[in-house]
Amino acid sequence: MAGRKSSGNKLTAMMQVKNEAHRYLRMVLNDLSEYVDEIVILDDGSTDETVEICRSYSKVVSLATSNESMFGVNERNLKMKLFYRTLATKPDWILAIDADEMFEERFKQEVRSMINQARWDWYAFRFYHFWHSMTHYRVDKLWAPVQYGPRLFRYLPGSKYTWNPQALHGGSIPQNVIADFPGKKSDLRIRHFGYAGTLEETRRKYEFYIQRDPDSEFCPREHYESILDENPVLEAWVE
Repeated sequence: MAGRKSSGNKLTAMMQVKNEAHRYLRMVLNDLSEYVDEIVILDDGSTDETVEICRSYSKVVSLATSNESMFGVNERNLKMKLFYRTLATKPDWILAIDADEMFEERFKQEVRSMINQARWDWYAFRFYHFWHSMTHYRVDKLWAPVQYGPRLFRYLPGSKYTWNPQALHGGSIPQNVIADFPGKKSDLRIRHFGYAGTLEETRRKYEFYIQRDPDSEFCPREHYESILDENPVLEAWVE
Protein backbone atom coordinates (compact mmCIF):
# COMPACT_ATOMS: atom_id res chain seq x y z
CA MET A 1 0.00 0.00 0.00
CA ALA A 2 3.05 2.28 -0.13
CA GLY A 3 2.16 5.60 -1.70
CA ARG A 4 -1.60 4.96 -1.61
CA LYS A 5 -3.19 7.68 0.51
CA SER A 6 -6.81 7.29 1.55
CA SER A 7 -7.47 10.99 2.11
CA GLY A 8 -6.29 14.44 1.14
CA ASN A 9 -5.24 13.46 -2.35
CA LYS A 10 -4.34 16.12 -4.90
CA LEU A 11 -6.11 15.89 -8.28
CA THR A 12 -4.32 17.31 -11.31
CA ALA A 13 -5.80 17.44 -14.80
CA MET A 14 -3.47 17.14 -17.79
CA MET A 15 -4.51 18.31 -21.24
CA GLN A 16 -2.95 18.80 -24.64
CA VAL A 17 -4.38 21.57 -26.81
CA LYS A 18 -4.10 22.94 -30.32
CA ASN A 19 -6.15 25.77 -31.83
CA GLU A 20 -8.98 25.39 -29.33
CA ALA A 21 -9.79 29.09 -28.85
CA HIS A 22 -13.04 29.02 -30.83
CA ARG A 23 -14.21 25.56 -29.83
CA TYR A 24 -14.88 24.26 -26.30
CA LEU A 25 -11.76 25.27 -24.37
CA ARG A 26 -13.31 27.92 -22.14
CA MET A 27 -16.26 25.69 -21.31
CA VAL A 28 -13.96 22.78 -20.44
CA LEU A 29 -11.56 24.87 -18.34
CA ASN A 30 -14.45 26.50 -16.48
CA ASP A 31 -15.79 23.07 -15.65
CA LEU A 32 -12.44 21.59 -14.64
CA SER A 33 -11.72 24.57 -12.41
CA GLU A 34 -14.69 23.62 -10.26
CA TYR A 35 -13.29 20.28 -9.08
CA VAL A 36 -9.58 19.76 -9.85
CA ASP A 37 -6.74 21.21 -7.79
CA GLU A 38 -4.40 22.03 -10.66
CA ILE A 39 -4.26 21.87 -14.45
CA VAL A 40 -1.21 21.13 -16.60
CA ILE A 41 -1.41 22.00 -20.30
CA LEU A 42 0.82 21.28 -23.29
CA ASP A 43 0.11 23.37 -26.37
CA ASP A 44 0.90 21.54 -29.59
CA GLY A 45 1.63 24.45 -31.90
CA SER A 46 -1.50 26.61 -31.69
CA THR A 47 -1.74 29.59 -34.00
CA ASP A 48 -4.80 31.18 -32.37
CA GLU A 49 -5.47 32.52 -28.83
CA THR A 50 -5.44 29.11 -27.17
CA VAL A 51 -2.35 29.81 -25.06
CA GLU A 52 -3.65 33.18 -23.88
CA ILE A 53 -6.94 31.61 -22.82
CA CYS A 54 -5.14 28.90 -20.86
CA ARG A 55 -2.98 31.45 -19.08
CA SER A 56 -6.06 33.29 -17.86
CA TYR A 57 -7.07 30.41 -15.57
CA SER A 58 -5.53 30.42 -12.10
CA LYS A 59 -5.58 26.63 -11.78
CA VAL A 60 -3.36 26.25 -14.85
CA VAL A 61 -0.06 25.92 -12.98
CA SER A 62 2.05 24.61 -15.87
CA LEU A 63 1.78 25.60 -19.53
CA ALA A 64 4.31 24.52 -22.15
CA THR A 65 4.25 25.52 -25.81
CA SER A 66 5.68 23.95 -28.94
CA ASN A 67 6.26 25.42 -32.38
CA GLU A 68 6.10 22.02 -34.05
CA SER A 69 3.00 19.83 -33.81
CA MET A 70 3.44 16.20 -32.77
CA PHE A 71 -0.22 15.13 -32.83
CA GLY A 72 -0.76 12.34 -35.34
CA VAL A 73 2.99 12.26 -36.00
CA ASN A 74 4.59 11.21 -32.71
CA GLU A 75 1.75 10.90 -30.23
CA ARG A 76 3.79 8.95 -27.70
CA ASN A 77 6.34 11.75 -27.32
CA LEU A 78 3.52 14.27 -27.03
CA LYS A 79 1.76 12.28 -24.29
CA MET A 80 5.00 11.56 -22.44
CA LYS A 81 6.04 15.20 -22.46
CA LEU A 82 2.68 16.18 -21.00
CA PHE A 83 2.85 13.35 -18.44
CA TYR A 84 6.28 14.25 -17.12
CA ARG A 85 5.40 17.92 -16.87
CA THR A 86 2.40 16.82 -14.85
CA LEU A 87 4.55 14.70 -12.55
CA ALA A 88 6.70 17.77 -11.86
CA THR A 89 3.70 19.30 -10.07
CA LYS A 90 3.58 16.31 -7.64
CA PRO A 91 0.05 15.03 -8.21
CA ASP A 92 -1.54 12.18 -6.28
CA TRP A 93 -4.13 11.49 -8.98
CA ILE A 94 -4.09 12.50 -12.65
CA LEU A 95 -7.09 13.14 -14.86
CA ALA A 96 -6.26 12.86 -18.57
CA ILE A 97 -8.82 14.91 -20.47
CA ASP A 98 -9.04 16.60 -23.85
CA ALA A 99 -10.14 20.14 -24.65
CA ASP A 100 -13.40 18.85 -26.14
CA GLU A 101 -14.44 16.57 -23.27
CA MET A 102 -16.49 17.07 -20.10
CA PHE A 103 -17.82 14.73 -17.46
CA GLU A 104 -21.45 14.63 -16.52
CA GLU A 105 -22.35 16.80 -13.52
CA ARG A 106 -22.50 13.85 -11.11
CA PHE A 107 -18.74 13.44 -11.44
CA LYS A 108 -18.13 16.57 -9.39
CA GLN A 109 -19.96 15.09 -6.41
CA GLU A 110 -18.23 11.71 -6.61
CA VAL A 111 -14.65 12.40 -7.70
CA ARG A 112 -13.28 13.14 -4.23
CA SER A 113 -14.52 9.87 -2.77
CA MET A 114 -13.06 8.10 -5.82
CA ILE A 115 -9.57 9.43 -5.28
CA ASN A 116 -9.61 9.49 -1.47
CA GLN A 117 -9.46 5.72 -1.02
CA ALA A 118 -6.60 3.24 -1.03
CA ARG A 119 -8.05 0.25 -2.92
CA TRP A 120 -8.26 1.36 -6.57
CA ASP A 121 -5.59 3.00 -8.70
CA TRP A 122 -7.63 3.82 -11.81
CA TYR A 123 -11.15 4.35 -13.10
CA ALA A 124 -12.55 3.85 -16.60
CA PHE A 125 -15.63 5.69 -17.88
CA ARG A 126 -18.30 5.48 -20.57
CA PHE A 127 -17.81 7.71 -23.61
CA TYR A 128 -20.62 9.52 -25.45
CA HIS A 129 -19.85 11.09 -28.83
CA PHE A 130 -22.05 14.13 -29.43
CA TRP A 131 -22.89 14.54 -33.10
CA HIS A 132 -23.42 17.94 -34.75
CA SER A 133 -25.18 18.90 -31.55
CA MET A 134 -24.56 19.69 -27.90
CA THR A 135 -27.67 17.76 -26.92
CA HIS A 136 -27.60 14.48 -28.91
CA TYR A 137 -25.01 11.71 -29.07
CA ARG A 138 -24.44 8.94 -31.58
CA VAL A 139 -25.45 5.33 -30.82
CA ASP A 140 -24.85 3.43 -34.07
CA LYS A 141 -21.82 1.46 -35.33
CA LEU A 142 -18.61 1.93 -33.34
CA TRP A 143 -19.85 5.29 -32.05
CA ALA A 144 -22.24 3.75 -29.53
CA PRO A 145 -21.38 4.53 -25.90
CA VAL A 146 -18.78 2.09 -24.61
CA GLN A 147 -16.42 1.75 -21.67
CA TYR A 148 -13.15 3.35 -22.71
CA GLY A 149 -9.81 2.90 -21.03
CA PRO A 150 -8.95 4.69 -17.78
CA ARG A 151 -8.77 8.46 -17.73
CA LEU A 152 -8.38 8.93 -13.97
CA PHE A 153 -5.43 7.20 -12.32
CA ARG A 154 -3.26 7.35 -9.23
CA TYR A 155 0.38 8.31 -9.67
CA LEU A 156 2.65 6.06 -7.61
CA PRO A 157 6.22 7.41 -7.45
CA GLY A 158 8.75 4.72 -8.23
CA SER A 159 6.36 2.73 -10.40
CA LYS A 160 7.18 2.02 -14.03
CA TYR A 161 4.93 3.52 -16.70
CA THR A 162 5.06 2.60 -20.39
CA TRP A 163 3.41 4.23 -23.41
CA ASN A 164 1.85 2.95 -26.60
CA PRO A 165 4.38 3.66 -29.39
CA GLN A 166 1.90 4.12 -32.25
CA ALA A 167 1.70 7.54 -33.87
CA LEU A 168 -2.09 7.93 -33.61
CA HIS A 169 -4.90 6.69 -31.33
CA GLY A 170 -2.36 5.54 -28.76
CA GLY A 171 -4.39 6.33 -25.66
CA SER A 172 -4.32 9.16 -23.15
CA ILE A 173 -2.50 7.47 -20.27
CA PRO A 174 0.33 4.95 -19.83
CA GLN A 175 -0.63 1.69 -21.54
CA ASN A 176 0.34 -0.57 -18.61
CA VAL A 177 -1.95 1.02 -16.03
CA ILE A 178 -4.76 -1.53 -16.45
CA ALA A 179 -2.47 -4.58 -16.35
CA ASP A 180 -0.20 -3.47 -13.52
CA PHE A 181 -2.54 -1.72 -11.09
CA PRO A 182 -5.96 -2.48 -9.58
CA GLY A 183 -8.80 -0.43 -11.02
CA LYS A 184 -12.52 -0.14 -11.49
CA LYS A 185 -15.02 0.55 -14.26
CA SER A 186 -17.30 3.45 -13.41
CA ASP A 187 -20.81 4.17 -14.66
CA LEU A 188 -19.96 7.88 -14.85
CA ARG A 189 -20.09 9.35 -18.34
CA ILE A 190 -17.81 11.56 -20.44
CA ARG A 191 -19.27 13.85 -23.09
CA HIS A 192 -17.07 14.12 -26.18
CA PHE A 193 -17.77 17.18 -28.34
CA GLY A 194 -15.17 16.50 -31.02
CA TYR A 195 -17.91 15.85 -33.58
CA ALA A 196 -20.50 18.23 -32.15
CA GLY A 197 -19.63 21.04 -34.57
CA THR A 198 -20.48 21.72 -38.18
CA LEU A 199 -20.38 19.32 -41.11
CA GLU A 200 -17.33 21.18 -42.38
CA GLU A 201 -15.50 20.63 -39.08
CA THR A 202 -16.39 16.94 -39.19
CA ARG A 203 -15.04 16.59 -42.71
CA ARG A 204 -11.79 18.26 -41.66
CA LYS A 205 -11.39 15.70 -38.89
CA TYR A 206 -12.05 12.91 -41.37
CA GLU A 207 -9.47 14.28 -43.80
CA PHE A 208 -6.93 14.68 -41.00
CA TYR A 209 -7.26 11.02 -39.99
CA ILE A 210 -7.15 9.74 -43.55
CA GLN A 211 -4.01 11.78 -44.21
CA ARG A 212 -2.28 10.62 -41.02
CA ASP A 213 -3.43 7.00 -41.28
CA PRO A 214 -3.84 6.26 -45.03
CA ASP A 215 -3.44 2.50 -44.60
CA SER A 216 -5.79 2.28 -41.59
CA GLU A 217 -2.94 1.05 -39.44
CA PHE A 218 -4.41 2.47 -36.25
CA CYS A 219 -8.16 2.39 -36.90
CA PRO A 220 -10.46 0.43 -39.29
CA ARG A 221 -11.13 2.31 -42.52
CA GLU A 222 -14.88 1.71 -42.20
CA HIS A 223 -14.81 3.54 -38.89
CA TYR A 224 -13.14 6.53 -40.49
CA GLU A 225 -15.67 6.42 -43.33
CA SER A 226 -18.56 6.36 -40.85
CA ILE A 227 -17.54 9.87 -39.77
CA LEU A 228 -19.21 11.05 -42.99
CA ASP A 229 -22.48 9.11 -42.54
CA GLU A 230 -25.38 11.33 -43.53
CA ASN A 231 -27.99 9.81 -41.23
CA PRO A 232 -26.37 8.60 -38.00
CA VAL A 233 -28.60 7.32 -35.20
CA LEU A 234 -28.76 9.80 -32.33
CA GLU A 235 -30.22 9.89 -28.84
CA ALA A 236 -30.84 12.83 -26.54
CA TRP A 237 -28.54 13.35 -23.56
CA VAL A 238 -30.20 13.21 -20.15
CA GLU A 239 -28.32 14.12 -16.97
